Amino acid sequence: MQPSNIRMFSRNIICNCVNQCGPNGIQGELHHLYSEEPIRYRDAFEMLIQMDKFYDNLNFPMASTETRSFIKRKPSQNRKEMIKMEQDEKLLKVKGSKGTFLIQVQYRQNATWQGKVVWAEENKTQYFRSALELMKLIDGALNKGNEEATIEFEESDNPKDKKYATS
Repeated sequence: MQPSNIRMFSRNIICNCVNQCGPNGIQGELHHLYSEEPIRYRDAFEMLIQMDKFYDNLNFPMASTETRSFIKRKPSQNRKEMIKMEQDEKLLKVKGSKGTFLIQVQYRQNATWQGKVVWAEENKTQYFRSALELMKLIDGALNKGNEEATIEFEESDNPKDKKYATS
C-alpha cells in the first residue's frame, strides 16, 4: 500500500480489511474514524449491513428512501452524536491480509449506494453505482486471475474515463 499516493478525506470513509477469502466468501474488519475498535464481519452480507448501520448512525450520506421491513419498527428518534476518535491517517495504516479497500459512499439513492472504492494494494480507484457493483469490484480484485471475476479495476485516474470492464 502506498499511503502517500492515496488521498481520500471524508467523514464517512470506511477501510475494509479483508482477512479471509475463499469459497465461503470473505471475512474481515471495517475501520472508521469514530471508533478505535474495528467492526468484524463474517460474510459479505454482514459487511453491508454493518456499513449501512454506520451510515445511518452518522446520518451521512443521508438515505433518500426509508428502509423497508416486514416488521413494523418505530423510527429511532434519539440518534446519538458520533464523535471522531481517530485521525484520517489511521485508515491508511490498517491493512487486510488478503486485501484492503477504502470505501467512500457519496450517495444513498434508490435504496442502494453510489461512491468510489480504492484498492489500496494496487492504488487503483473505481466508481460504483450500487452496493452489488461494489461487492463485484471487491470480489474481482480479490480473485484477480480467476476467470469467474466479473468486474475489474481499470487504470484511468480520470472519473470521466471510468468504464466498468466486464468479462
